Amino acid sequence: MPNFQLTSDTIRILPIMAAVWVLAALSSFSAIFAQDDELSEKPDIKTIVEKALLDPPDCKKMLADGRVWIHRDEQAVLVDGYVCQRNAPLEMFACPTGTKEHESIVAVFARSRFVHAALLAVGGVPGKPVAFEPKFTPASGTTVRIYVLWHDEDGNTQGTLAQNWVRQTGKNKAMEWDWVFAGSKIYKDPDTGKENYLGDGGELVCVANFMTSTLDVAVKSDAANSGLVFDAFTERIPKRETPVRLAFVLSDESPYAGAESEATGVSETEESKVDSEKRKPGKSNSDKSDSNEPDARGPKHLGDPVPERILKFLPGRKP
Repeated sequence: MPNFQLTSDTIRILPIMAAVWVLAALSSFSAIFAQDDELSEKPDIKTIVEKALLDPPDCKKMLADGRVWIHRDEQAVLVDGYVCQRNAPLEMFACPTGTKEHESIVAVFARSRFVHAALLAVGGVPGKPVAFEPKFTPASGTTVRIYVLWHDEDGNTQGTLAQNWVRQTGKNKAMEWDWVFAGSKIYKDPDTGKENYLGDGGELVCVANFMTSTLDVAVKSDAANSGLVFDAFTERIPKRETPVRLAFVLSDESPYAGAESEATGVSETEESKVDSEKRKPGKSNSDKSDSNEPDARGPKHLGDPVPERILKFLPGRKP
């Protein structure tokens, strides 16, 4: 796990947001912290989520009136939202509410900039968003494993990697590729001087490449690449409006690019090709009867059960 430490003196002197600003070391990121406008959301859904999901234990809340927490020791960011789509072509896995719910599976009650700030606070290092010219260059940055946590009908906590809710279009197979902390971009209006974090437009966790993504897959994924177009893995996803908690957990592993990388123009070493052949994914603890066509190869972590330390971020409750 990446090393990240804040001294006790620093913690006492600086509030959480100031610490993130220091970590960013970029004055332009002051725009991230300005809660300038209200999220466009369905109040009844937010109320349901707030009642259904207890605060994560031993975590620090990032916003007094928000649903974003951090756990420094686990290098984890927790964000609450709900299932907004179960059967749709996807450009995002997750978006802020009031943006691109029609092409996302999860909508969260947080702007992308606040997730960015929280990832900085736990040690995430933003890289660069995807570039298409002069040649395709995939997004880069700290690898981030995203877990989805929710309650079943008995009030027990269920969890899975977010990839298991995303399917390659035309295949009964979960998405394999990892997300990286690309970091989006800040645009400064030349007329007003106002700075805007572009990921707030909806591109929080993307499965199609955007130059504005906060988190993006580290392979070429767009409509022109028919092998890497995605839709919702409907039978694995609980009903719409189910409250969910996303756990963004930093990883020190390189992002998995897999066997598709050669076809997508992303280079892959011979060693990583051999490794990908050896990996045999199974099922996470919520995927019990999903696929009739098991993956022949892929990243090992995709089949691992969700660690108990992650499941504890969503306390169970009585139905």
